[in-house]
Amino acid sequence: MLRHQHISFRNFVGSNGAPQAVFTFLLVPCCLALNFTAPPLIPNIPFLWAWNAPTNHCAEIFSMPPDLGLFSLVGSPQKDVTGQPITLFYADRLGYYPKINERTGVHKNGGIPQVASLKKHLDKAEKDIAYYMPIDNVGLAVIDWENWRPTWVRNWKPKDVYKKASIELVLQQNRHFTLKEATKRAKADFEKAAKSFMQETLKLGKFLRPNHLWGYYLFPDCYNHHYHQANYNGSCFDEEKRRNDALNWLWKESTALYPSVYLNTKLKSSPQARLFVRNRVQEAIRLSKVVNIRSPLPVFVYTRPVFSDMSSKFLSQDDLVSTIGESIALGASGIIMWGSFNLSLTKQSCMNLSNYLNTILNPYIINVTLAAKMCSQVLCHEEGVCTRKHWNSTDYLHLNPMNFAIQRRKYGKYTIHGKPTLEDLLQFSENFYCSCYANIHCKKRDIKNIHTINVCFAEDVCINASLNSDRSKHSSSQKDISSTTFSTVSSSTPTAKVSARVPGKDHVSLKIRLPGEALSNTIQRGHKSVDWKNIFRQLYFQNIKNETNY
Repeated sequence: MLRHQHISFRNFVGSNGAPQAVFTFLLVPCCLALNFTAPPLIPNIPFLWAWNAPTNHCAEIFSMPPDLGLFSLVGSPQKDVTGQPITLFYADRLGYYPKINERTGVHKNGGIPQVASLKKHLDKAEKDIAYYMPIDNVGLAVIDWENWRPTWVRNWKPKDVYKKASIELVLQQNRHFTLKEATKRAKADFEKAAKSFMQETLKLGKFLRPNHLWGYYLFPDCYNHHYHQANYNGSCFDEEKRRNDALNWLWKESTALYPSVYLNTKLKSSPQARLFVRNRVQEAIRLSKVVNIRSPLPVFVYTRPVFSDMSSKFLSQDDLVSTIGESIALGASGIIMWGSFNLSLTKQSCMNLSNYLNTILNPYIINVTLAAKMCSQVLCHEEGVCTRKHWNSTDYLHLNPMNFAIQRRKYGKYTIHGKPTLEDLLQFSENFYCSCYANIHCKKRDIKNIHTINVCFAEDVCINASLNSDRSKHSSSQKDISSTTFSTVSSSTPTAKVSARVPGKDHVSLKIRLPGEALSNTIQRGHKSVDWKNIFRQLYFQNIKNETNY
């Protein structure tokens, strides 16, 4: 179902004289050196999918509910909606956030943090938290304060109004100061007050609702938006990394990090998009370990199903690889899909969203989730997540398109066809290592001793395979799998509850006859000559054809 000319599973081991290479990589250390990741928010769900868009209008107004059954957490950023598993606090919903209207210059709540009353802010914030989070269930709490930044120098135009107001305040209080002296004092006063506002708000939230993971949207940021320049490599400037290091107090107080990787149309289906996202997520991963390398913070990456400068244009599969695929391969804890009212403004927009979910987004989510869980089972004993050995590579956690196909059938049911092979497992070990959950000691895994693969997603989409124990007869044919059970699922089922779930249990497993020609007409075992783009295009149109047949 993937369509990518850029994605590569590297060279899968062929049947022509390659067994020597196969057994070279069989002994795989589960953890290289010391590398840890945050444990999952919800048991047995190593990668969290969250939906944070006001698409409830599609169901309430147009009777066209979008298929969000694959998302463990679903919430709307609407102001009047409360008690959600994911809560987004905008500036007007949490306390008395000081800000300046950049166009009119009007100050609200003091305008700058050193003038505002922190006590009044916290008193109001306590009431707001009680209103929006009446019960302390497990969930995400994201504070979206974007009017000013706690680092003085990062308040460039038009945010420089905060620097100007701070300098004016110092000059009013100290008329004998020079501009240089006033600027130095203003910088210190502003950063101290900004730190107090952000830090104390986090402390309050954690105290009142400790079961939520608290953090600020767009923190950390990489400021790598210079993709219009020649030779763009996506890297975060060293100076910006040092400034992020200086925000150690913020990472220490946060219980989750929420970077953003929104794409605009300039990055559509481009290699720059992957570089842009990769470096932003990697910077968040780096900072998640600053406070405690053995117990890093979870990183939940904000992305959008549409482009930031064209809300009617959905991301292509290539763009999903650049955003979601990159985030998973780098070891992020989850994805948060944010959206505006434009997604559900009209009946047509709701129809467009449903079609996008059914044919593009949901199949890709199934693909990367099952691949990530299979890798975790193989390399981590399901006690960690797979992370790229070389973070700046183009290795992704995808099901091998030579062996798998995903179809959406009648009543919204998804079916997965295919069989994992030994080469698939070896690709995991060649390109990824296990980042173990905090405080868990990794063990070495011998791929020769792996006899079964059993991974499920959303309780019902499963790959259950028994591997032949006689590896001496190994070849690249699908004879490596003696039997495979597949399940179908309607992702229109109610959103998963925030509770422990055991993959593979409490669901009906449906054995199906695999279509012998499903992949054979488009894929040849001599993979070096495979036309990847053509394969994915055929799989895509096969999916569309099935849609029309049902």
